[in-house]
Amino acid sequence: MSLDPEAVTEGAARLRVLAHPARLRVAFFLMEGECAVGGIEEALGIRQPSLSQYLGELREAGLITGRREGRTIFYRVTPGHAEQLLGLLRQGFGGAEAAPIPAAVPATTAPARPATPTRRLTPAATFAVVGER
Repeated sequence: MSLDPEAVTEGAARLRVLAHPARLRVAFFLMEGECAVGGIEEALGIRQPSLSQYLGELREAGLITGRREGRTIFYRVTPGHAEQLLGLLRQGFGGAEAAPIPAAVPATTAPARPATPTRRLTPAATFAVVGER
């Protein structure tokens, strides 16, 4: 099964955003639920100017969404693919509290593969399945 080149490019851009440790920490923190900027700043110890930049990059990549309530902006992980991607990454990093993520491709739709030497699947191999959706 071949992947749409545009989808691969978009996925790579999201992974580049998540490659920064502070942005990844913010995204993982927001998996716990919606939070105002001040709460994120206090919980993670990231100063507001840097945090605003990180939130903007995560939002631009489609990984988080924000809603305004008066002067306060509340952020959360974007439901769907972003939520699933972050869940898989968190599990790959040993996040014991991460909820199990359902298989991205049902076993019945997976293409049959010819017999080859058995290889141990790594989290990266598991992650690649997400891109096929």
